[in-house]
Amino acid sequence: MIKRLLWLNGLGVLGAVINHASGWGFTALFWWTDRYWGGSVPNFSQLGSASYYGLRVMEQVIMFSIPAFLFVSGFFIAFATGRNRETVAWSVVGNRVKNLLIPYLIWSVVIFAMNAALRWIDDPTQRILGTPLGYLQNLLFGRTAAPYYYVPLITQLFLLSPLLVPLAKKQWKPLLLVTGLLLLLVSLSRYAVILEMDMPIAEQILRLTPAWFFPQSVFWFAVGLASGFHLPVFKAWLARWKWVLLGATAVSFFLALFEWEFLFHQSGAEWLTPTRTLLDEVYSGAFLFTFLAFDKFNLPLAKFWSDLGTKSFGIYLVHAPVLEFVARASYHYFPQVLAYQILLMPLLIVCGVAVPLLLMALVNRSAIRPYYQTIFG
Repeated sequence: MIKRLLWLNGLGVLGAVINHASGWGFTALFWWTDRYWGGSVPNFSQLGSASYYGLRVMEQVIMFSIPAFLFVSGFFIAFATGRNRETVAWSVVGNRVKNLLIPYLIWSVVIFAMNAALRWIDDPTQRILGTPLGYLQNLLFGRTAAPYYYVPLITQLFLLSPLLVPLAKKQWKPLLLVTGLLLLLVSLSRYAVILEMDMPIAEQILRLTPAWFFPQSVFWFAVGLASGFHLPVFKAWLARWKWVLLGATAVSFFLALFEWEFLFHQSGAEWLTPTRTLLDEVYSGAFLFTFLAFDKFNLPLAKFWSDLGTKSFGIYLVHAPVLEFVARASYHYFPQVLAYQILLMPLLIVCGVAVPLLLMALVNRSAIRPYYQTIFG
């Protein structure tokens, strides 16, 4: 099981890179068309094109990434707790949080500096530095870069784990029921807001549960905890339902893909920023459990996925500025690349994985090797 969880982490971090690369792909498709076609922006003439649906399929395939990270984190908290302890030790929690927050702060500062430099290049006369309060809010709420919301989220879950562990050990079914209902509540509220229904309570729920806040994501962490503490039960359930789970993965993938297009059309909006729906959660769970259920199936390039899994947090932190740098460099110096997603996406994805790995390898072989964990977690 541990080997498969490492592979799952590796798949998850590759999925995160693909997801955020696709965000830059949509930017090139609609907001940067003036660089290769001319005219005004945004230009939504490529909605419904092969490039658009290619990005949508990529985005849907990797929807499992964040639930996978949360599941693996919960499972390893269960593993670190052991069978004989009432709950996880605060020393374990403290080490996990420290190994998250210090690298997060380092790379947030790097991104603050990079953004200031880019603003200065665009206009040397403008103010390049924000306010101390603005920087603090960006750090607390994971706004330094789009993917960074995950760090305050998983930090909250680790801090809550001494309370969640006893429930996962002794009352795991009620725990999954309550956390599942929280996830359902947030997902249903999102439908109401997307479709502009007159439901102020739905808008309030979404305002109170942003992506960095734990209520809408605690379910997957709780599933990982419960699975870790009740592994024989979990394995037996996976073995019994694995073919059903495989079918559910395929069906929910296509349903979720069509669902978003339906919601987009029904909303009447010119553009709708992709966001998670209830069917995305179903697909994520089905994929995750299917991957674990077929434990006799070995992934090709198994060592590669294990290496990605062990270095997933470093890749997650570093890929955000790398993708932005490559995307903006393409915008300024190679604008024709933006017109071809078949070129832009591989460029972004390869750089988003390879540059962090190369940087980690260089640090690991340099004089600052003792600070490797401080920098990358």
